[in-house]
Amino acid sequence: MSKLPILIFSLSTIGVLISHAVKAESREGGIEKITVTAQQREQFILDVPVTMDVIQGEFLDRTNTTELDDLSRFLPNVVIQEQGVSLPSFNIRGITDDSASVTSTPRISVYQDGIDVSKKTVASVGLYDIDRIEVLKGAQPTLFGAAAANGAISIISALPSDKFEASVRLATNTEGALEFRGMVNTPINDILAFRLATMYREQDGIIENKGCGPDSYNPSGFITDQNGVSQSCAGGDLNGVSVEAVRATLRADFEHSNVVLRASIENNDQPGISFKSGSIAPLNGDTSPFSAAELGFGSLIGIDRELQSYDVAVTHYFSDSLTLTANGYVKNVEVEEYFDADGTGLRIQDAFFENNADLSGFGARLVYTPDGPFAGFIGFSSTKDESILPFVQLVDPVLRGALDAKLAELAVQFPNVSLINDVRTDATIEETAAVRQLLIASLFNADGTPISDPSTSTTTINGPFVFEGNLDINSFVVEGTYDLTDDLAITAGVRYIDETRFSKDTFFNTFSASAEENFTATLPRVSLNYNYSNNMSIYFNYAEGRRSPVVDANAFGENSIVEAETVDSYDIGLKYYAKNLSFTAALFAYTYQNFQQSFTDNQTLESQTVTVGDSNMFGFESTLDYVFDDSLRVGANLGLLDAEFDKNTNVGSRFDYGGNTFRLAPELSAAFFFNKSVKIQHFDVAFDLISSYQTKTFFESSNRPDLAQDAYWLTDVSIKLSKENSPWKVELYADNLLDEDYIIDAGNTGGGFGLPTFVAGMPFIAGVRVYADF
Repeated sequence: MSKLPILIFSLSTIGVLISHAVKAESREGGIEKITVTAQQREQFILDVPVTMDVIQGEFLDRTNTTELDDLSRFLPNVVIQEQGVSLPSFNIRGITDDSASVTSTPRISVYQDGIDVSKKTVASVGLYDIDRIEVLKGAQPTLFGAAAANGAISIISALPSDKFEASVRLATNTEGALEFRGMVNTPINDILAFRLATMYREQDGIIENKGCGPDSYNPSGFITDQNGVSQSCAGGDLNGVSVEAVRATLRADFEHSNVVLRASIENNDQPGISFKSGSIAPLNGDTSPFSAAELGFGSLIGIDRELQSYDVAVTHYFSDSLTLTANGYVKNVEVEEYFDADGTGLRIQDAFFENNADLSGFGARLVYTPDGPFAGFIGFSSTKDESILPFVQLVDPVLRGALDAKLAELAVQFPNVSLINDVRTDATIEETAAVRQLLIASLFNADGTPISDPSTSTTTINGPFVFEGNLDINSFVVEGTYDLTDDLAITAGVRYIDETRFSKDTFFNTFSASAEENFTATLPRVSLNYNYSNNMSIYFNYAEGRRSPVVDANAFGENSIVEAETVDSYDIGLKYYAKNLSFTAALFAYTYQNFQQSFTDNQTLESQTVTVGDSNMFGFESTLDYVFDDSLRVGANLGLLDAEFDKNTNVGSRFDYGGNTFRLAPELSAAFFFNKSVKIQHFDVAFDLISSYQTKTFFESSNRPDLAQDAYWLTDVSIKLSKENSPWKVELYADNLLDEDYIIDAGNTGGGFGLPTFVAGMPFIAGVRVYADF
C-alpha cells in the first residue's frame, strides 16, 4: 500500500467522523470517564497529548482476557505473540522485538504497577484483578524509560479499597481446561486495607506430540538429555496453558502519605510450542501445522518458569499540588526450556536452555500539579539486570553433518534459491520447495528411513554455550506542561540515560570473552494539545526514541558493538469523548536510523544483531465506541500501515530487505465489538461478539512468500445469564467460532538451517464460565 492513499483515506475518515462526533446526542447510560496516569499524574484522557488505547478492567473481565496476546484482538496496529512465557513478542505499529539476547534492549516497554518488566522472560504475565491497561503508541522516552522506543504497555493492578468485596471465576472448555480466579478485598482498620488475588489455568495442548513414542522415528521411548542421561520421553502435547499466580497487596493510608506493598508469584509449567516442520512430516503423518507433530524430545518439551516479584511504593503529599513518590523492587526469574529447533522426530537440532535473572531498581518522582498554568514532574530511576543464559545443543552427528554438507552444496548449485529464512529470494514457493526436497532427501535412505536411526544413534552434546549480561541503567527525566491559553497547552520534556552494558560469552567451558561499554543519550519529547471543546481535543506529539547499542562478546572472534537505533516519532490526532460516543484517530510517521535486525546463529543459537540502514513508516489508526443505551453498545477500530524498509537497506545478501514490509505488520487490521443485553422476566441476558480481521502478514523481514499468513477473520461470542439480586452469573462462550485455520508464526530457528517451522493458532474452543461477585 502506498503512502498517499493511506493519507487521503485517513484525513477523509477523520473529517467524516468529526462531523458525526460533534453532532452526537447524549442518551441514557453512557461511556465511563477515562482517567489515566500516563504522564505521572491523574488526567482525563483528553488532556494527554499521546496516542493511546485504554482497556478497563471491566472489559477484560467481560471478555475473559487473561493473557497479553488477547489484546491484539482489541487494539489497532498491535500484535502480541505469547507462544510461550519464555519469549513473548510485542509489536506496535509494525515494529517488533526480535531479539532473545540477554544484552539487548526491547523496543517496547512493558510496565506493571510502575515497574519495568520489559525483559523477555518477565514480560509475559497473567492478567487477573486488573484495574486497566494503558497502551501508548510512538516513542515514549520521558514517560516510560529507555526501552520505550516504539511505545509502552502499562498494566495497572487493582489496589486495596476501603470496603469488603470478593469474587470467584470458574471455567472449563472443550480442550479440557480448568480455570479459577479469585479475589478478596478487606479493610483491616481505618489505615490498612488488604487485597489477595489469584489465578489458576491449566489447558492441555491443542497439538498432539507423537515424538519419542511408538508411532515415531524413535519408538524406543527414551532420549538422551542435556546431561547425557537417557530419559523416558514418550507422548506429550503442545501449545497448552499453565499458570499458577497469586498477588498480595497491602495499602496503608495516612494523613499525608500512603504506602503500597506488593508481592506476587507466578509459576508456569506449560507444554512446549508446536514449532512443527513444514517440510519433514511425522512418521505416518503430514506437514500441516494443525495436525499432530513429532518433536524429538517428546514429553520433555516444555517451559518451566518461576517468577517472583516484590515492590513497594511510598507517596507523600506535601500539599494538594506537590507529591513525591518513591518506589523500589526486586524480581527473580528462573526459566528452563526443552526446545526442538528442527520441528521433526529427527535429532537435527534440539536444545535445552536456562535463563536465570535478578532484576532490581528504585526511583523517585516529584509531581507538581497546581491550579495554575504549569504542571510537571522530575524523576530519577536506577535499574539493574543480571542475567545468565546457559544452553546446550543436542544433535545426531550423522544427520546434522549430512544436512550442513548438503546446504553448502545447494547454495553453490542454486545460488538464487536460498533456503535460509532471513535471506531474501525471488524464487517462487514451488522452486524453493523443490530445492528443499533435495536437502531433505539427503537425510533419508531410499526406503524412507533416516540415514541414522534416532533410537540407536549417539547424541553429540555441543556446549555449554553460556551468555551473560549485566545492565546498569540510570536515568533522569524532567517534563512540564504549560497552558499557553485556556485551550492550548504545550508539553516538553527530556530524559537523560547513562547505561553500562556488560556481555560475557563462554563456550564449552573453555573459550571465554567479555566486553563492557558505557553509553549516554538524551531523548526529548514535545507536544501540543488543543481543547477544541469540552469533549474534543486535537494534539501533536514528537519524540525521539532509542534502542540501546548491543555489546557482543565473542569467544571465537572479535567483540562487536552494534550502534544504537534511533527513531523520530510524529503523531497528529484527535480524541472525542462524550456521554454516549468516543472516537479517536491518529496519523503517525516514524523515521529510523540504524535500524537493528536480529537473527539466530544456527550453530550456537546465539541471537546476533546488526544494523541494516534507515527506514520510514507511516500509518493511521482509529477507534469508535458508541453506547445507544444501557442495553446496547458497539465499537470498532481500524489500523492502516505502510511499514517498509528503505530501498537502501542492504547489509550483505542476508539483509537485502529494501522495499520489504516489516514482519508482523499487516497493511490493514480491524475489529468490531457488539454488546447487547435484554431482560427476560427476572433474568438478564448479555450477548457479546468480537470479530477481528487482518490482511496478509509476513513472519520474516525477508518477506519470503512461504513464510506468511494470508488475510483471515477471527470471531468470538459469548452469552451470559444472571438473575436479579443474585451474585452468580453463568456464561457460555466460543472462541474462533468459525474454526479458522491460521498460523501465528513461521520460520523460527529451523528456518536458519533450511527447515522452517510453523506454529498453529488456536482452533474453535467452547466452554462455560461461572461468576460470583460479593
